[in-house]
Amino acid sequence: MFFFAFFISSFLNDIIIRGYIFGHLKDKINGKWIFIISILIYAFDDSWNEGFSLSNTLFSIALGLSLTYSFYRTRSIWADTGIHWGLNVCYGIFNGMLGSSDGGVFIITENANPSILLEAISYIIPLLMFIFLYLLRGKLVINKDDCPKRDSAMSISEELI
Repeated sequence: MFFFAFFISSFLNDIIIRGYIFGHLKDKINGKWIFIISILIYAFDDSWNEGFSLSNTLFSIALGLSLTYSFYRTRSIWADTGIHWGLNVCYGIFNGMLGSSDGGVFIITENANPSILLEAISYIIPLLMFIFLYLLRGKLVINKDDCPKRDSAMSISEELI
């Protein structure tokens, strides 16, 4: 149930945020704006679940960058959903299911004064994930059926990304 619930929530989030936005805007506006819109909507949606804070917003923006980039490069919701699902499972191991108060598998004690490194990990991990995806961009398979036409707004910035 744990793995299934996180898979369904990741999949639905990815379809709505990246699938819908890219699908409907790819021929209407520049690809860079689609990226920005997708990342901002993801951060807003995540703050809806986790509560608004600067820390969570920065984490969501960094994670949204990686998820959006994987979707863009592969033109498939499955790479994006796989990454999202894996991260949600890791989150669940430590924190439990979203909305549950019993926590995860590990017992975590709250530290009143967390170290800077501990605080920075939530930003470093998604940024490292983006760097990893960017370095592997040549190996990511692009679904040729969904490639934008050469004259569309999405292809204008394709060489840049």
